[in-house]
Amino acid sequence: MPKVALQLYSIKEIGEKDFYHSLQVAKQAGYEGVEFAGFFGKEAEETKKYLEDLDLLPAGTHIGLDALMDKFDDIMEYNAKIENSYVVVPFIPERFHSLDGLKTVAHYFNEMSEKAKQYGIKIGYHNHAYDFKQIEDHGYFYDIFASNTTSDIVLEIDTFWVVRGGADPVLYSQKYKDRLDLMHFKDISKDMVDTEVGSGLIDFPAILNASDKIKWCVMEQEKYTTLPMLESIAVSCEYIKKIIKDMNDRT
Repeated sequence: MPKVALQLYSIKEIGEKDFYHSLQVAKQAGYEGVEFAGFFGKEAEETKKYLEDLDLLPAGTHIGLDALMDKFDDIMEYNAKIENSYVVVPFIPERFHSLDGLKTVAHYFNEMSEKAKQYGIKIGYHNHAYDFKQIEDHGYFYDIFASNTTSDIVLEIDTFWVVRGGADPVLYSQKYKDRLDLMHFKDISKDMVDTEVGSGLIDFPAILNASDKIKWCVMEQEKYTTLPMLESIAVSCEYIKKIIKDMNDRT
């Protein structure tokens, strides 16, 4: 069954002041793992000790494409040391937002994916709203990227940005069900802003049922408009755990 992780960008203000405390906050809110959005200068050995002390698991790391390409081996070695299995590119730079650019960047992803295997790591891609715009008459950005990358590359669908892009996250979860090791469980209100998971428009039980490949349900929230941050992330965690349990009880 999937586990539940917090994308630490959700509490970045805490992490910027005290990285270890941000991990404590995730644990106290009920999360089983964390997805990193930077390590704030900590060495891999120190990060690994933090995780072990708190009984947290690494559920991925977000790294910009340029940084990943420039310091590939260093990044792979760091993540291998903390026993993290996923390195995810959170967005594709605008210079690649064309058909030829997408094919070029897909080639980069395929190459990195092959090289990452020696470290026991899978490369992934996390979408935004721009992924659901048409590239000339060739289809959506996201589908072009997916069709030009190997099935080894994880498609970390962010449900919030799928909706903001005008697409259906349930249908996309079904379409790419074999590549969904990681999913960003990020809800959206009728006003098209962040809200606690389970209180917005997205059918998360249907997404869970779409694929049996999901290993991590990664909660992310960037803005807090209904509840204070710490209460909000705990409410989302409780909801995700409940629907996972409900699904397990039915099987």
